Amino acid sequence: MAEEDAQYSKKVYDGLLQNPLSVLKQASIEVNSLDPAGSPMVRTLAFAAAGTNIVIDKSPMIASGMLKIEIDGAIERPMIVSPMRGHGLPVGNGVGDRHQAAEVFDATVGEEQLWVTELQTGCTTLMLDWGRSRYSLVHLQPSEDAQFNRASQAIMWVGNKTTYAYKNTWLKQEMTTVVNNTTTTKSTPQRYIMVQSMFESSRKHSTQVIGIRRKTEFDFYRQRRVDNKNVVEKLTWSTWRSYLPYFSY
Repeated sequence: MAEEDAQYSKKVYDGLLQNPLSVLKQASIEVNSLDPAGSPMVRTLAFAAAGTNIVIDKSPMIASGMLKIEIDGAIERPMIVSPMRGHGLPVGNGVGDRHQAAEVFDATVGEEQLWVTELQTGCTTLMLDWGRSRYSLVHLQPSEDAQFNRASQAIMWVGNKTTYAYKNTWLKQEMTTVVNNTTTTKSTPQRYIMVQSMFESSRKHSTQVIGIRRKTEFDFYRQRRVDNKNVVEKLTWSTWRSYLPYFSY
């Protein structure tokens, strides 16, 4: 049974690499708990598939357990990892801080085929293309209401939609801070993709972003779970400019 589970997980993994749109339309994917920021960017993670569900986790036991298959039914693969930067992290640019520089992955080396980050439930992700096959992915969780000053809380007091819009705007500003901290040592990004899930989450829609390697490049996809159906799209890059009113999905 475990061997059959592992074979199915491998089949789905290979299919995801070859035909991501097709697989993501059929199977709901969830990237579960990852080690926090400051851990190695490339890690070996567990990939488990059963029926129409996929789970990626740092633990084979958890990945397989979530799908109720044998623990040996999960396969392990090296992946590029960009963990969520939570609202509890210190606001600063040091290692492990919320606004530390984005890690940059050189896609001309290594064999990692997937770029993963946790499921988005109100968070914002930003993918950056630095040129010459170098990429970054940053994932920020929105701050709690109590973490904002009184003026900001007064704005958000107007209602939920105002709160969501305000937090999205704040997340965009924080992303700019992260990029600015990164460009002190790196060149300016050439392109970007931003995905904000605040309003999707308010509608009870989950959002999962995943990157698929294409030789020395990365394509990124968004899967949303809407009315028990998977809505999937390949994300389009936008040109980076010196002044950014970010376009966001």
